[in-house]
Amino acid sequence: METFAVIGNGKTGSYVVQALGNRCVAVFGRSKPIEPENFPLVDAIIAFVPGPAVQSLIPTLMEIAMPVVWGSTGFEWPSNMDEQLKKRGLKWVHGQNFSIGMQVIRRALQSMSADLAHLDQASVHIKDIHHTGKIDAPSGTALKWQQWLGKEYPIYSERVGDVRGIHELHIETAGEQMNVRHQAKDRSIFASGAIWAAEQLSDFGENGLLTFEYLFDKVNEHGI
Repeated sequence: METFAVIGNGKTGSYVVQALGNRCVAVFGRSKPIEPENFPLVDAIIAFVPGPAVQSLIPTLMEIAMPVVWGSTGFEWPSNMDEQLKKRGLKWVHGQNFSIGMQVIRRALQSMSADLAHLDQASVHIKDIHHTGKIDAPSGTALKWQQWLGKEYPIYSERVGDVRGIHELHIETAGEQMNVRHQAKDRSIFASGAIWAAEQLSDFGENGLLTFEYLFDKVNEHGI
């Protein structure tokens, strides 16, 4: 049985702990600091911490030298992070959104990108709606939608109540209106996706700083 440690027991981290059940052998939060010399031996670490906390954890988790899945947003990885991890033979996966359904949306947006450029005088924008506690705006996922579409379409962000996450693409021409919408109804979808990513790492043949979408495509294309 694969075992995991979880760092961060907030909104999403608590769902990860619950979903893992007895496969979760340790949980680290603000009241329980990480001590590399006493860290349990696990198959992978799943970290859902605020973006500002990532930088302080990087040296510690590199010392622990286990696979890590990062669900943190609002953080820009150092440019040499991939190189550092490869030198140490480590696998880290990071993602702005660990929803498996979002990967279906990604492929749809990527296939639409060229066609959107041919729409006559189309008005195109992205909208993201999240809970009021979310620090980054626009969301990391909304920025990813720009990337997948291949153009920096305008993004409009709203922070309302305890919304888990709504992302919409609005396309309008003189005679048509089209929308693509993804709504996260429950944070458990992010926990499930992060756990799935962690489960893949023991058999995944590449080291370095990997994106969730890259891992998803490689696993599904080659069936490792």
